[in-house]
Amino acid sequence: MSTILAHLLGMDHTGRPHQIDQSMWTNLLASFDDEKFMKEMMSTHAPEEGDGDAQSLFHLVDNTLHGTTAIVDSIVTPKGTQVSRSLAFKPLKEGFNPPLAAINEVGCQLTCKAIDTKNVRQTLVSLFHELSSYSWVNKALITLSSLAVFYGDFWRLARVEPSDKLAESMAILKGLPAITKPSDPQKIHVFGVLNEMIKTTLNMTQCIVDFEHASKDVPELSTMIDIASSVYQIIISILACAIQFTSLISMVDDNKGKDLPTFARKVNMIHHTIKRHYEDFLQKKEEIKEYQRLQRLFNAPTDNVELIKALFYIKDDPQPLFIGSKKTKDKVDSLRRKNVLLLISDLKLTSHDLSILVKIYNERKFHEESYEIVWIPIIEQEGEDVIKHFQNLQLQMPWYSVQSPTLINRVAMRIIKEKWHFRQDTMVTVLDPQGKVSNQNAMSMIRVWGWDAFPFTGAVATDIWKRPGISWFELLATDFIFPKIQEAIKAEKYIFLYGAEEPKVIHEIEESLKKMIDDGFSIVAFNVTKSQLFWTRLESCMLSKLQTRADLHEPLMQDILRLYTNFKKDGGFAVLTKGSRVVINESHVHVTKVLVQYETWKKHVNVNGKTFDMVFREQFERVYILPRCHHFYIPNMVGYIPEDVKCPVCPRMMNNIVKFECCHGAH
Repeated sequence: MSTILAHLLGMDHTGRPHQIDQSMWTNLLASFDDEKFMKEMMSTHAPEEGDGDAQSLFHLVDNTLHGTTAIVDSIVTPKGTQVSRSLAFKPLKEGFNPPLAAINEVGCQLTCKAIDTKNVRQTLVSLFHELSSYSWVNKALITLSSLAVFYGDFWRLARVEPSDKLAESMAILKGLPAITKPSDPQKIHVFGVLNEMIKTTLNMTQCIVDFEHASKDVPELSTMIDIASSVYQIIISILACAIQFTSLISMVDDNKGKDLPTFARKVNMIHHTIKRHYEDFLQKKEEIKEYQRLQRLFNAPTDNVELIKALFYIKDDPQPLFIGSKKTKDKVDSLRRKNVLLLISDLKLTSHDLSILVKIYNERKFHEESYEIVWIPIIEQEGEDVIKHFQNLQLQMPWYSVQSPTLINRVAMRIIKEKWHFRQDTMVTVLDPQGKVSNQNAMSMIRVWGWDAFPFTGAVATDIWKRPGISWFELLATDFIFPKIQEAIKAEKYIFLYGAEEPKVIHEIEESLKKMIDDGFSIVAFNVTKSQLFWTRLESCMLSKLQTRADLHEPLMQDILRLYTNFKKDGGFAVLTKGSRVVINESHVHVTKVLVQYETWKKHVNVNGKTFDMVFREQFERVYILPRCHHFYIPNMVGYIPEDVKCPVCPRMMNNIVKFECCHGAH
């Protein structure tokens, strides 16, 4: 009996029916996770250029297996939906010639040699050597093509017309009537499990075919799926399907496919992993396309509505905006031809910032000049508490906000962080009606100047800081931060602001101040160590001033930098004023020495016309030691750090040292 006829009749070379034994399944299953053997198979890879059109070959395989598995489904579940006579087959490419010689040779190894030798590792070695000249994807496709030809050729006879006597004779020779009308329900169940495994293997193959094609224009994502190892696993899955099917159609199968479900579960796990990686790839590819689109839009906007729409998932909700004053939804188109202040923040938006913006929003001129505010929340967290916090903030805003934080385009968030330098601090980006940025971050000037900074452009900021007689101390010393401090300034009282990280230093300062006050000196003192409002306003003054490309050597700038630096470098500072006139603005290191020596110098006050502040200053100059190096610190202000700065003490240029710091939410 010839090999071909023996195969058609389901027999091995001795004339006995084909059977599958336990060791073959064990070896196949173990091959999935055998990294050493996998590397040996991968080492055979020696592809030739132009080895075939993978997509055209996949369409052929897909058509064949979709049609075949549908026939099997109709036999396994005859009461279910019958297979359609007009399955949706993919159109084939004209003139495409599949690699027939390779398909036939691989088919022989899948259906004959594997069971004849019972050594699946040997079969795998033969397969990979046979396929060595093909690309990884085509290795999988040729192997799957061989299974498709074998599987489809058998099952198409199940739909033979009674009048087709040739096909009927072939079906009987192949044993098809015994299979399609089985007496053993276990066997028909195994056919069902096998059919599902073949579908899964087809889906795995489609993932890598589609991935290879789709990743060509995004080479940075080309490693998101390990094609080589995926093909290795697909070929093992195909070999398992071929062995099981050959055994089932041999009429005698003592095993009755009892090991197949375990194998199918492993194949499903592999498919799940490949599919997940492919879906991750598609998502990242879409993000890259969206990122490139938004970059072009942000770099050259023509309309503010176009730019603002890009911030939201408009497809999810064509009315993504919520008008706080009306409690109604609205479209982004309502902002057309308006100047828009984009309020960009996380959920730590402070009540102080909100109150300033509400005052601005309630100004009649704000609306007469066609201005609007839109809140863009940048929220990374999820959960019910986050939504409640968001809704609570939203209710405090009379202006526009997004309906839900989930409508914010995640790619737009990335652009906002990269291009507009949003970190965590609240910012206000001002857009003109054409969508062009007239101020990347106006929040600092809004905090410092409020409505006086309208319309919040960079040009306005420059003009404000040029006003004569600006006192940096009065900019910081507001009643909102220090109750009734303006009264003290007008009454020409002594004002002492201080802050220190060490509780011991605070205690020394306060003990000394108490003695001075008990002695009758009119001193108003404020500890600003934990005053977030003070530190935010101080940093806002610095940022607002630096945004105007200010000269760091001008006195006002140096005084602000000195106060900030004393705290950051030495861990504390002290400012003494008489009314608004600054007497001392120095590190706590030297000022504390003056304070603790109070008993030794207080007797000089009011002697020879020397006032309290004059004596204090004299004593300070006695204890002050000029530091070896001159430093100043600048808070986080991406895009505003000066490159070259001349030292205000000596003629040298200052070194620029970048420092990263976390204060755990407090200064």
